[in-house]
Amino acid sequence: MDEQVLKAMARWPDVPAVFGWLRLDRRGGWHLIDRGQPGFDEARDGAGSPITSPPILDFIHRNYQGDEQGRWFWQNGPQRVFVDLDVAPLVLRVFGEDGQARLVAHTGEAADTVDAGWIGPQGEILLATSLGPGVVHDLDLGALQLDDSPDGAVSLTICGQRLALEKAADPPAQLGFVARPR
Repeated sequence: MDEQVLKAMARWPDVPAVFGWLRLDRRGGWHLIDRGQPGFDEARDGAGSPITSPPILDFIHRNYQGDEQGRWFWQNGPQRVFVDLDVAPLVLRVFGEDGQARLVAHTGEAADTVDAGWIGPQGEILLATSLGPGVVHDLDLGALQLDDSPDGAVSLTICGQRLALEKAADPPAQLGFVARPR
């Protein structure tokens, strides 16, 4: 976390948290949901507007983490902004091929280890990593080394290790995160 953020938290410790204003999409894109906008309509405006400013994105990435309850947030100075997650707290990109491919989160941090893997309800690949729970970016699925066995089991070799992939009917519960903190 940035030093300036830590100082702001110490200076103003009782700033209330914000819920429902920031969303992370399935490809690692951030969206601001301006619920205070006049005429806001959930059906029309609820997906939010993309955040595209590189300095703002860098600031969010450096100050993004999860809490002990599995809620993920951006620490914006003294204010904690909880994030609505379309799929998982991290979106993982695959660099390299075969079993030695490495994973880098949408925040730019490398995942050193992968402890477990699942196939989600929409066919997505979900992983428990050293950074936290993540979904493999859909454009990178072709770079993964997936193996089917005759009994229907699927395994993945990544970061030099082989993982059996189980079905995840409820990814937030199985991976330990809150998709819509309130």
